[in-house]
Amino acid sequence: MNRRQQILILCIIFAIGIIAILAGIVMYMHAGAPKVIKTAEQIQGTLLEQRTPYENTLAPVHGYVLSLSTVDLSTGENLGNASVYLDGGYEGSTSELGLVGILDISPVSEGLHTLRVTKPGYSDYAQSVIVPSASPVKIGLQAHQLVTIRESGSHSTKIDVVFIPSGTTYNCAEQKKIPTTGYTHRNAFVSDVYRIVNKSLFSLDSVTDKTYPLPADYRDRLNIYYYYNSSEFADAFSGCAGTVPENVWKTVPYADIIIILYPTYYALDTGPPCEPNGCVSPGTGRKWLKIPADQDILFLHECGHAIFGLVDTYCDNTIYWQNDPEPNVWSAPERCVKDTTDNLWSSSGCQQIQKVNPAACTKQFWRWDPDPDIMREGYFGTFGKASTRRITYTFDNIDTWGIPA
Repeated sequence: MNRRQQILILCIIFAIGIIAILAGIVMYMHAGAPKVIKTAEQIQGTLLEQRTPYENTLAPVHGYVLSLSTVDLSTGENLGNASVYLDGGYEGSTSELGLVGILDISPVSEGLHTLRVTKPGYSDYAQSVIVPSASPVKIGLQAHQLVTIRESGSHSTKIDVVFIPSGTTYNCAEQKKIPTTGYTHRNAFVSDVYRIVNKSLFSLDSVTDKTYPLPADYRDRLNIYYYYNSSEFADAFSGCAGTVPENVWKTVPYADIIIILYPTYYALDTGPPCEPNGCVSPGTGRKWLKIPADQDILFLHECGHAIFGLVDTYCDNTIYWQNDPEPNVWSAPERCVKDTTDNLWSSSGCQQIQKVNPAACTKQFWRWDPDPDIMREGYFGTFGKASTRRITYTFDNIDTWGIPA
């Protein structure tokens, strides 16, 4: 091999080396610097360290966490038990414990979504939301003033009952009415309404006589509502039966009875004036009554007057008459005897309305229902045959006769 050939071979080898080096540089630049491999837990930990409180964050593997809170639009009060729907699918209810009104939804994909929130007593709410979001979505729900608890038919064929909260209660020690904050929060009032409806009105068949059974669907013969406006509370202690704001009557002109509910005051002793008491407005036309929220039997006693037209069977300074048809009080002993005999009851049950000491109180009216009679005791007892017959008659004649006066 001559010198010329040796030089050519060396040039070829040098060129191949240069090409290999250049190829290596190009591949390095295309691939980038060596990677540091992190686990999913490390990635999530880094994101958690960087986020602000309540920030929507990357959920493991699949998507984001969408946080939302629900409040009363008028009061700012946190609202639990609001049903939440995302893009039409139910996601759960906001919390009633701990962080009230909070719900976290995950995983949620990035992008535009539609939220819908519902809660009984409030208008449905819908809005669009972009995920991820830097803060919880705060949703203000607008409360209804008039809310339906149970509506079974037209006002002309049902007994319409409307509850309203009282802004006053009674200070027994000072013998005067005082303002109360017991129903400042709607939830406290609503809870009491549902409790007394379920424990009293809807349990009426547990305290009535089986001889004259209530209609099997008697609950469906009642329309039940509540009215709540924080600027229009009733006054349970303005007069015997309290007073109802005029706007309430304008809102529910069909109401057969408005019930003013007040938080029970704590008595220093028993008996008037320190026992929690109820009272029904006198006369015809508009009817309303006041009642403490925790007195189930007393509530039924007052409803006995206001809804079913029953008459007191105790002896005191109250109003008596023979409440035909189907009376529970008679204006003469012979009327009581005839009525009870016709119904195959023992006429010996007819007794004059009076106290144990007749000289203390005696009325020229007669009763039949045995003790303990709710219309006599007020705070305990049951409805006897005469009272139950009247209650059943009322339920059976709502659409043709109306509520007894």
